[in-house]
Amino acid sequence: MSGLPGLLLLHGAGDSGACWGPFVTCLRARPGLADLEVVTPDAPGHAGRTIGVGGTVAVPDQRAEAITHAERLVRRTRGPIVVGGHSMGSAVALAVAAARPDLIAALWLEDLPALGSMAEDDARREAGSPPQPMDDLAHWFASSRTRPLGEVIAEGRAEHPHWDPAEYEPWARAKQAVDPNAFAGPDWDGTGWAQRARDVRCPTILVAGDPALGSIVSPAAEAGLAALPGWTVRRLTAGHDVRRDAPDATAGLLADLIRSVPT
Repeated sequence: MSGLPGLLLLHGAGDSGACWGPFVTCLRARPGLADLEVVTPDAPGHAGRTIGVGGTVAVPDQRAEAITHAERLVRRTRGPIVVGGHSMGSAVALAVAAARPDLIAALWLEDLPALGSMAEDDARREAGSPPQPMDDLAHWFASSRTRPLGEVIAEGRAEHPHWDPAEYEPWARAKQAVDPNAFAGPDWDGTGWAQRARDVRCPTILVAGDPALGSIVSPAAEAGLAALPGWTVRRLTAGHDVRRDAPDATAGLLADLIRSVPT
């Protein structure tokens, strides 16, 4: 036993569990975290997993699977865990923490899809606003599957030249392994994030980028979330892929959160 809580990390749309590799290496290099147990599962429709008839990547469906992963990790580490995620995965992590507080000691969110204010999200949820289609993503993933791997890697390198070189290949392989049908219908339905955030009872850090650089956490959402008990919001000089743009600072924030958990 390491004396550390387990860590469950849920990836974003178009990524895979393997995409966490460079960041986990950076995290384990922090003092005291070399033996940290980390689980990085692949979401439905990703990493070669297909979406069957009626299948979906919506938050309610992903939440059930993520809770199963959390329960297994809790049994192995014999105590509540830290759960985190990026983008789509952060929406799922938030839903897990809100639904199963008995499993979660702390919550770490990387650029949560939080568009507009909490009041606006409440209004969309109460109105039953339908999820929006993700056709652009579906087309991009379908196109990526037909291109040489080296070409997709070169695209990632050109768009993000400052990333750790270890990021590009898993990023590209993940894009080619997405089932486009997972995004041919409605999106992952992050509506309801505001109420889920209010329902969370554990210490929470939201690590966000700069909206001018591509972060999807709006200033209005930041203000509302930062006012909730137990919540901390940190903006870094980064885009949507906060940990890839600012790995040391992001790993430092998560390391501090992990060390704060009583074991």
